Amino acid sequence: MNNHRQVRQPKRLKQRPQYRGMAIPYIALIDAVTGQPDFRVTDEQKRASVIRNRWCQLCGEQLGKFFFFVGGPEAAKANQYFEPACHLDCLLYAMQVCPFIVGRSEHADIEKVAAKHPELTVKADETFSTVRNPLWIIKKANGWSLMKTEQGTILLYPWVVKETPALEPDKMSASDWRAVEKYLL
Repeated sequence: MNNHRQVRQPKRLKQRPQYRGMAIPYIALIDAVTGQPDFRVTDEQKRASVIRNRWCQLCGEQLGKFFFFVGGPEAAKANQYFEPACHLDCLLYAMQVCPFIVGRSEHADIEKVAAKHPELTVKADETFSTVRNPLWIIKKANGWSLMKTEQGTILLYPWVVKETPALEPDKMSASDWRAVEKYLL
């Protein structure tokens, strides 16, 4: 498992505001009073803007020819993603430092998040698993379609060009990550 200070931040993410040495993802909720980010909560207005404008959900900059999505095996099998697309370098960085992905956090406590943000409607949609799966799959796509769930959540359906086998980020070395990047380029 990588310490976030040992993982090289892509240039685009270095330009983002930082919190405790980590780039604050563009779509992360920022507390209006304290200015602190809550990495567990998506700012729905920013999420909508990155989908509409084809921006990277992590750095907030325009995506290129290819887009990258990540999720667990269930999301990969259904080819349905709540999280918008990313640049490959932004995504690989996030996969090495995100506590949920690398296993420092095993579940999302919806009640705890809701208690911290009483001004928001915090919910877990039917597409969201609150328990961490150690396996993650990256999909490279050249576009996407949108679909609305019965609960009204907008999901993205990538037009997949290539995908990785299941990855275990908490067990991967720097050379493993370089191999993933080479495979997806």
